[in-house]
Amino acid sequence: MEMKKLILFLGFFIVLPNSHMFSQEEREQKKEPPLFMDDSGDEDYSYLKNEETASEYERMFAQGLKFIPLGTNKNAYLTLGGQYRPRFESTLNENYTEEDDTYYSQRLNLHANLHLGKSIRVFADLFHGLTSGEGDRTLEDDELAFHQAYIEFTIPDKQNRFLLTFGRKQLDYGAGRLVSRRDGPNMRRSFDLFKVDYLFNSNAIEVFYGKEVQPEFDVFDNDFALFDSGSSDPSFWGIYTDFKVGKILGKTELYYLGFHSDFSSFSDLSGEETRHSIGIRRYGTLGKRMIFNTELVYQFGELGEATISAFNFEFDYKYVLIHTPWKPTFGLKFDYSSGDRDRGDDKLQTYSPLFVNPALYSLAAVNTPVNLNGLHPNFKIYPFKDFSIYMDYAFFFRSSREDGLYTPPRFQTRTADSGSSAYIGSAFGLKILYEINRNIEFEWRSTYFIAGDFVKESGESNNIFYTGPTLEFKF
Repeated sequence: MEMKKLILFLGFFIVLPNSHMFSQEEREQKKEPPLFMDDSGDEDYSYLKNEETASEYERMFAQGLKFIPLGTNKNAYLTLGGQYRPRFESTLNENYTEEDDTYYSQRLNLHANLHLGKSIRVFADLFHGLTSGEGDRTLEDDELAFHQAYIEFTIPDKQNRFLLTFGRKQLDYGAGRLVSRRDGPNMRRSFDLFKVDYLFNSNAIEVFYGKEVQPEFDVFDNDFALFDSGSSDPSFWGIYTDFKVGKILGKTELYYLGFHSDFSSFSDLSGEETRHSIGIRRYGTLGKRMIFNTELVYQFGELGEATISAFNFEFDYKYVLIHTPWKPTFGLKFDYSSGDRDRGDDKLQTYSPLFVNPALYSLAAVNTPVNLNGLHPNFKIYPFKDFSIYMDYAFFFRSSREDGLYTPPRFQTRTADSGSSAYIGSAFGLKILYEINRNIEFEWRSTYFIAGDFVKESGESNNIFYTGPTLEFKF
């Protein structure tokens, strides 16, 4: 049944209007419509309100859904859109065992963005996730759920703005190394929250408090837990700033993030956890060729009766040969996450990635940045427009031999005393991305993970191969 759906889906796109079908003259005379955003609620199609400004842009697929006026003055309007994402995934030797896992999955989401004048906006995003085979898969299967549903109030302040947001919303901060939407599985991550934003001169300050939404499998059963004092969902709060200082190259992010869970487990310790993270991130470009990202995080708090003192830092640099065919990009990334130094004491040095995007550490999400350090040389080329090939080879080590091995999001799968080596393994990653047109994108990710000495010492140690071709249609 799922294969029939995929065939029909591919057939539909054969006749789908392609943005590249416009003549060269038309493309030179007209602006391209805005790109799709990672968060559909951030997309702005208000230019369609005026026929004169709308005529300056190329006409997009399903344009009639992007600005539906709800009155003669057009101050109130509705934007509709959605996504369909079929994917085939196969993992050989999952979790280093001899077990293989192959299945088809699809994600369907529809969203509505209601603008009521300049001050009120209501956004809702419905998600449906389905996989082949028997039984439900966590984060993959969900009959129907509100991924996002919030109301936003805008208070203008001269050239600046205050935004007040209440409801269910996804969060993405920085490079996704502490807070991300988790786009790999069918079900993205979101929070039930209250948030205040102050936007000024291309800078931003955000203050929020929320609870992580725990996906379930049935229809509308992901309860709103913000005011539920008996809920076991992790609590999350903080202040996040993004700003530019004078003539300093690049931008700076400073943040404080608080986290509370009724139960957490790291190293040989477990219990109620309250963890605070203070971080700084510097990112941007140096000239036209160099791209940089540097981040440092320090964490403190309590886990049960133990005190927490942990840290993480990352250096990620890329150099682009802009005048060379295919624009080759050479990159080097190093990431270090601390681990517990002494089992049996009342101190914990294990870093927690909170709500990390695990694909940052290997395309197959084999590792997570807990007691982990890795070196990632990488390379990217553009053989032709809108088509890229990315390759990396990463080496992973335990930061502390007194701490174990963890997998996403932060589960310890092998304890420290199961092996003495620090070397976890290495991984070759490949990502092919083809942006066929504005609406259709094809991506193929593959990873081959070679088990290292610690994995061999601590149990089953088969090399892991993962591949996942994905087609994505947005409108």
